[in-house]
Amino acid sequence: MNIHLYQISHHPEAGFLPLQEGDRPDWGSYAAIRAYFINEVVDEEALYGFFPAEFAEQSGIAAADMLQFVERNPGNDAYLFVPNQRDAACFLNVFEEAESRHPGFRQLAQDYLDAVGLSLDLREFVTDSRATAHAGNVLAKPVFWKTWFDLCEQVFALAESGDGPLAAGLNATSGDTTPVALKAWLTDRIASLVLALDQQLRIAVFDHAARPLSDLASLAYRDKLPRLDAMKRDYLANGDITLIDRFLELRNSILQYTGEAPETSPAPAAIPARDVELIYGCITHVELPIRFPDFVTPIYLGESQAPGRLNLRELAPKWVAYHPIVGGMVGNFALRNYILAHHPNVKRIGVCMYRKFISRERISGVPAEDNWMMDVVSDKELERQSFDSMLDPGASDLLIGKTCGFLSDGQSAGYLKHYASAHHVEDLLRFAAAAVELGVLHSREVALFFDERVFFMGGVELGVFPAQFWLKSIADIEAVAWACVQRYEVKREGYQSRAWAFCAERLGSYLLLRYLRSICGGDNFEQYMGQLNLITRGDQTLYVPSN
Repeated sequence: MNIHLYQISHHPEAGFLPLQEGDRPDWGSYAAIRAYFINEVVDEEALYGFFPAEFAEQSGIAAADMLQFVERNPGNDAYLFVPNQRDAACFLNVFEEAESRHPGFRQLAQDYLDAVGLSLDLREFVTDSRATAHAGNVLAKPVFWKTWFDLCEQVFALAESGDGPLAAGLNATSGDTTPVALKAWLTDRIASLVLALDQQLRIAVFDHAARPLSDLASLAYRDKLPRLDAMKRDYLANGDITLIDRFLELRNSILQYTGEAPETSPAPAAIPARDVELIYGCITHVELPIRFPDFVTPIYLGESQAPGRLNLRELAPKWVAYHPIVGGMVGNFALRNYILAHHPNVKRIGVCMYRKFISRERISGVPAEDNWMMDVVSDKELERQSFDSMLDPGASDLLIGKTCGFLSDGQSAGYLKHYASAHHVEDLLRFAAAAVELGVLHSREVALFFDERVFFMGGVELGVFPAQFWLKSIADIEAVAWACVQRYEVKREGYQSRAWAFCAERLGSYLLLRYLRSICGGDNFEQYMGQLNLITRGDQTLYVPSN
């Protein structure tokens, strides 16, 4: 068998053949590999590898090691030489790994997949060591490279067209010292897609763990990396979601040790949770008007952020600029990141706002003016009674407010008709379209969503929920909201400025309804309903909306 070990360098290391760098530096290594496949005739039975400059020096894997590995493992279509074992093991896939370094990359890759008709949700894409590699880590036959090249050429066409937000995203760069175009990141990581999706490929993985340590600090977690890979492999075999929960807990401990936890920085000391079963978050953009119970964890937004607090700017920094148009929902994105990083095994998640909360029983019995769904509870009342007991959800996995409906022109109206009369209808239409594109809503659900007559104020932003349901719902809403803020420059005035917040609330309400109907067999979910309350000052009873 012929083995062609190329190195994209004018001065390759021992055992590698030189490959001329491409004339398009904005495409990184893909420019050189692209030129090779366009100009050369390949042998269908030969192995080809295109490794970056100084690969052997940086990885500890020499060309002779590769040849010996192939000799000892004959008959495979692809051989993987992945030097960064920590990243390969600690992330669900190479797109999540890239997301940790450039927030928004995973959605860009998802947009590409959607554009070329590949039905794959990268948020749920899991790869073990047999399919985790970059193009510069692969030695393979043309059966691999042809598929990779065809997919990369579609990236090339989309980026070169310069047409629309997807092209702009592909041509954007990331990095401070040596910026790299995201299109180059994507072509590199498409190798993992091919390895995972082509079930006919025979793959051998080089055991890099057997090589001498290049980083003594990795001794602290090196023995844990095979456990992470085993969890992913077992999950792929049997679909047990608890394996992913355990995976996230272990990998987060490693990434926190190395100072590279995904999406978050190590959080400041938080108010301790009441127990491991329940995390209760309070979303606020102001100083809390009263003292909340010790089991409540405040998430601070806007000007209320300060050192020593759990802040949006540390927990979900990419959302800071979008707080005005996504509203308090960004606090839920931050809360989700905090929970995944620090309490991944929590069973229930509670959410309140600085002046709204759900209680099991009615407290004051006094409805708010202009919003009969809420009872007002004065700060004086909270001083007389135990706020802890008011917020305590008991043992229930679900505690939600009562439902209401919408009116338009004096008649019952669905989500879309009411939205068109109260807000800018194009926003909800765009939001729903993004939800369908991302698989959050099925296409056949759109009419049901638009005509839904039952509404939960706050959606999934108020109440207590099973952790698995809430975490997935917030992730889905975040994906849709991110797609919208990237695609549409929406500018509204005053109350209407929170365009995507209104849309997110309706999607959250629909997702909650869908879940409740699946467990109750219909709309008989009164057993889970409590009372929505509004904290006011003194004897005030008027409800005034805010951010």
